[in-house]
Amino acid sequence: MSKTKYTPRGYQTHILEEVGKKVGTPLLLELDCGLGKRFITHQLVAEKFPASKIIIVVHSSSSLAETVDYLRGEYGGLDDDLGELSSRVPSGRRVHILREKRVIVATPQVLAGMYKKDASLFEPFEIVLINEVDTLVRRTGNRTAIVFPWPTLLLSLEGKWLIGMSGTLRDDHAVFNDAQVEIRRELDTLKQFFPGAELITMEDLYDTDVEDYLEQTFLTVHTVNDSKIRAVSKVIDELIRNTRTDIMNELAEDDNLHLIDGDARRVHLMLEKLPITDELKGQYSGLLMLRKYVYAMPPKRFLRMFHSKYLKHYFNVSELRRTLPGTSSKTTHVLKIALKYRKTVVLTSYLEMVTQIKEVLEKAGLETLTITGATRNKGEGLKEFRENEDAQVLVMSPVGERDLDIPQAEVMIICDTINTSKTMYQKFKRTRGGLVILLAYGGTSEEQKVSRLMTRILDRYPWSTAVIEADSEKLN
Repeated sequence: MSKTKYTPRGYQTHILEEVGKKVGTPLLLELDCGLGKRFITHQLVAEKFPASKIIIVVHSSSSLAETVDYLRGEYGGLDDDLGELSSRVPSGRRVHILREKRVIVATPQVLAGMYKKDASLFEPFEIVLINEVDTLVRRTGNRTAIVFPWPTLLLSLEGKWLIGMSGTLRDDHAVFNDAQVEIRRELDTLKQFFPGAELITMEDLYDTDVEDYLEQTFLTVHTVNDSKIRAVSKVIDELIRNTRTDIMNELAEDDNLHLIDGDARRVHLMLEKLPITDELKGQYSGLLMLRKYVYAMPPKRFLRMFHSKYLKHYFNVSELRRTLPGTSSKTTHVLKIALKYRKTVVLTSYLEMVTQIKEVLEKAGLETLTITGATRNKGEGLKEFRENEDAQVLVMSPVGERDLDIPQAEVMIICDTINTSKTMYQKFKRTRGGLVILLAYGGTSEEQKVSRLMTRILDRYPWSTAVIEADSEKLN
């Protein structure tokens, strides 16, 4: 089979040259989505260091399969050098692969297990490439700031040349320190576990041709007007504020306000560790989850969460059941948008919304596909959406935000958002540029949350995001 001929882009050549100058120095490379991290990986193992034994660590089994297929099929140069360590490889073969193959693609769990069995198998390896290195960082750190099994795995890899790559290294995370919480840059945490690491960031590539290959993502917010949802959310917001005040008062009574540094926003980060009553903890976390359900689920579905004694003091559930519509206003808005475009991707957090959106769109004559955690072969669903001209809409629950590339989509609709700007940015980039529409219930805290999210993303990823004004009038 003939292999693809490819001339490296200027910024890729620059990266490879910089890596070549820093042999042995730990590196953290930031390269945005769609700019060719897999190509850089291939060039490092096949062209730059063709005689070195190298381990490539990927964060999931699906990423491993795609990486192996890419390295075998795209540009060549590896032939029989390549092996994999994953759950789909029988344990009896793993020792043979480590001994015989020059380039190993592995998941961290299997790698750690093999090291525990026989550490000597890893001695010949000189370089370790860590794909999506930001996934090492815990969103909320407890005893350690990085996820299992990396605390011990990094110790096992001591003495190897570590190269970590990621689409972004710009988010914050929470680390508990002396019973307090510290909001820390994830890059600072990575530097702690990669001592002496040097950085190659997107800013370092500005003097190259990188801007010629950046695909601009245009963000816009559509406010969805629903007076009933707005009324419910206003009550929940007030209950959340009151409960947070109760928590702050209880901390103050016992002289414990220092635990959150006087910042009420940190309450949810330290909730389980705070010396307050279990009743307050459960009430606060339950209200936060309830608000998320209200914004992200069909109305009749989230009402199941309203049957506690506490909530019955504030809501007439029977009246809500009579007055709330069966179809979410967001679902109706998705339909209006999807009718305007040839190919649409919809992201939503809950299976109930996936099901409802699919039903409503199909009733309107739109051929709709779905991918959820229960989808056995998401690759087949993606292929169907990409190649079948009749497949107009793909609706997905939170699965594979990092692994799925869908450039065929003309528009992406985000039905509900989370606060983590990096995770949201990675969702946006799955369509490789184009239009992203974020839905938010008008006049609610969700609208405020989306506004804050947009500000953070524009600040952290200025090279490839821009905000445009919503043209909502044409949809009403």
